[in-house]
Amino acid sequence: MEFLDWKSIGSLLATIMFLRTAIRDFLPPEVSHVLKRFFTKLFASVQSNISIIIEEFDSSYNNELFDSVQTYLSSQCFSSAKILRLSKPKNSKNLTFTMDTNQKVEDTFHGFKVKWSLQTIEKKTNNYGYVRSQESRYFELTFHKKYKDRVNSLYISHVIEEADKIKFKNRERRLYTNRSAEDHGRLWSSVPFLHPSTFDTVAMDPVKREELKADLVKFVNRKEFYSRVGRAWKRGYLLYGPPGTGKTSLIAAIANFLEFDIYDLELTAVTNNSQLRKLLIATSSKSVIVVEDVDCTLDLSDRKKRLPKKKTEREGEENEEKKEKEDSNGGASTFSTVSLSGVLNFVDGLWSSCGGERVMIFTTNHIEKLDPALLRPGRMDKHINLSYCDFSAFKILMRNYLYIEEHKLEEEVEGLFPLVKITPADVAEVFMSCNDDADLGMKNLVEALKKRLASEAEPKEEIEDKEKMDQDEILEKEPKKEAENS
Repeated sequence: MEFLDWKSIGSLLATIMFLRTAIRDFLPPEVSHVLKRFFTKLFASVQSNISIIIEEFDSSYNNELFDSVQTYLSSQCFSSAKILRLSKPKNSKNLTFTMDTNQKVEDTFHGFKVKWSLQTIEKKTNNYGYVRSQESRYFELTFHKKYKDRVNSLYISHVIEEADKIKFKNRERRLYTNRSAEDHGRLWSSVPFLHPSTFDTVAMDPVKREELKADLVKFVNRKEFYSRVGRAWKRGYLLYGPPGTGKTSLIAAIANFLEFDIYDLELTAVTNNSQLRKLLIATSSKSVIVVEDVDCTLDLSDRKKRLPKKKTEREGEENEEKKEKEDSNGGASTFSTVSLSGVLNFVDGLWSSCGGERVMIFTTNHIEKLDPALLRPGRMDKHINLSYCDFSAFKILMRNYLYIEEHKLEEEVEGLFPLVKITPADVAEVFMSCNDDADLGMKNLVEALKKRLASEAEPKEEIEDKEKMDQDEILEKEPKKEAENS
């Protein structure tokens, strides 16, 4: 067997270098890329690894799978890649790391390893005689061929699901409100949702709070359950109680706990049932739909308790309401024909199943005024009574506003709470006026409770005095009647 001498080896290497330079300098990038793909496939036929290419653009359009991979690797690449890109995407609340080109990241899934790398290729396009170079990126996923089925059936879907979770966590949450009927275009307008309320700051009974949190967690984790039993993936809550008991703060706490957007629906700005349905369709999944003070916006009272009226009386009232709404809107007609049936279909009709993972919250100060059809399970699944401030709610307010866990006046306050009706908003206002002075705050609260106790006792005493006077008058009249009869 003859061996090549050094001169022959040098000639061979020179020939290889010449061909490499010629291919790189004279062949178009597209041809080079095709050759590279060809030799990659050739070597792959004798290798144990398989590669999947995910290009940035698919038929000149953005490839959503490429975006999902990039988002997924943003949480993986920080510890592996040598060069990273840092950015803050629009409507995103956090900074995002992404891989730079020619970087590699290793990932482990269900006991097997895969490798990701980000590559680039230069493409030339000819538009009306003008040659334009454009850089196109692609991800290359490499793994052992024995894991081919598991990558196809499990790993790719895992990447997409995790990317969706990351996007959801990183997005800027929004507070939406519906536009008026005269405002053509989008049905909802929005601002960033920045309300700081949480379950730790809401002054409510701790037992009710934990029950509500557990109910919310169970709801968001039961997608398959709702599908299996044939129900729309939504949950309805009715918050009722006197004004100032924290209904709005609880709504914000629920949205912050679930990290959902809020759609604040103003029913008085909705002209008819059809527009109400369009507003529902335009809401997104993973959102809280809110209708506050529902008893004040529409006539949703119990139909059985309504007294029948003559046709002329009903027409007169409708015309009067229409005239008042036109006057309040500068002469423009905003007469609403939204009915109870329209609201019921909004909450639990066929269109309510469009989208998923929605929480619907209605609030009212007078639950007794609402029609039972709105209150039944399936529409309002859980009724939460937010009543006057009790001692447990007071402890939360004391910790939040005064930064203390206990105080010497605490027992006196505990004895006064069952005797008076005071809302958490009233207690919070007393604490806010004390300039973080705990002793002053507790002293002012005791004085406020005693003052309210005295004011609530006065009407009761007046009633008792009146009843006593009436009894005295009766006793005085009885002897006179007896004398007259005799």
